[in-house]
Amino acid sequence: MQPRSHLRRWLVVLLCVAAIVYFGIDHVVLYTDDAYVQSDFVPIAPEVDGVVQSLAVTDNQSVKTGDRLLQLDPEPFRLAFALKQEQVAAAVADMQEKTAAAAVIASQIDSSSAALHLAQQTYDRVKSLASDQIVSREQMDSATEGLRAAQDRLAQAHAQAGVAARQVDMAKVAVEAAKAGQAIAAYDLSRTAINAPVDGYVTNLTLRPGVYAKVGSPLIGLVDLNRFRITANFKEYAAASLEPGTPVWIWLDSHAWHVFRGRVESVGRGIARDNSPGLLLPYVAPTTNWIRLLRRLPVTIVFDPPVPRDELYMGADARVLVFR
Repeated sequence: MQPRSHLRRWLVVLLCVAAIVYFGIDHVVLYTDDAYVQSDFVPIAPEVDGVVQSLAVTDNQSVKTGDRLLQLDPEPFRLAFALKQEQVAAAVADMQEKTAAAAVIASQIDSSSAALHLAQQTYDRVKSLASDQIVSREQMDSATEGLRAAQDRLAQAHAQAGVAARQVDMAKVAVEAAKAGQAIAAYDLSRTAINAPVDGYVTNLTLRPGVYAKVGSPLIGLVDLNRFRITANFKEYAAASLEPGTPVWIWLDSHAWHVFRGRVESVGRGIARDNSPGLLLPYVAPTTNWIRLLRRLPVTIVFDPPVPRDELYMGADARVLVFR
């Protein structure tokens, strides 16, 4: 009986140890193999429609910010720019013509004003003589008619000047509109050359010259070399206990038998409850192989010190270990 009792005692001890390890390990060590290398993926889409004339990169090639990626056929845009230049020249010529006409009308106002001043003097003189009955009624009527005619000519000149000024203003607006059209055409022409917006690697390149490119439809994808990080999905209670700056250890499947140091940058504050398309919240699948798992929250981890960016691969599997 004693050996059996001794065996039972050891079995109880082992069960207790197993329970302590199972339920208490998360208070000492946090671990997840649901982690991967992440970066920003930059889709390159044209801002103008056009035929791809040439490619300046190959698949998996590294590029730097500003490097040429591809060239759309610029000829249609050159022709459009030349047309806008002609329209600007025509608008400027029309404005100059209307400005000159307005200047002529302005000179007519000066002469009409002088004529009115003379007619007014004549009328005043004849009127003073008429009161003394020195001049005839016909002379008085003639002076009155001359004054009225001079007033009408001045008023007409002012009206014509107003019309001419509005025409000059409209011509100036037409010039500015033509210049804006020219600037847009110049911008469109400059957009036919598509350059890399970030340092990165060209990935999955299937584009070929001759393809018709449409505005907003991605043609080339770049993996941003300056944004590599680890996304690790921890159980809710584990993720909630992590704070920014917490040191971690990272194992990359692409670098077997090498452990990297890192630190927690942030903990995700929300996840989607379903995998509906178009959601801005990340979705972390709660099941695997038909087994229901605890909900997990994404934790963003950065390498510290940084790992050479050319040694990382977006989407590669990773494992993360945290000692409390």
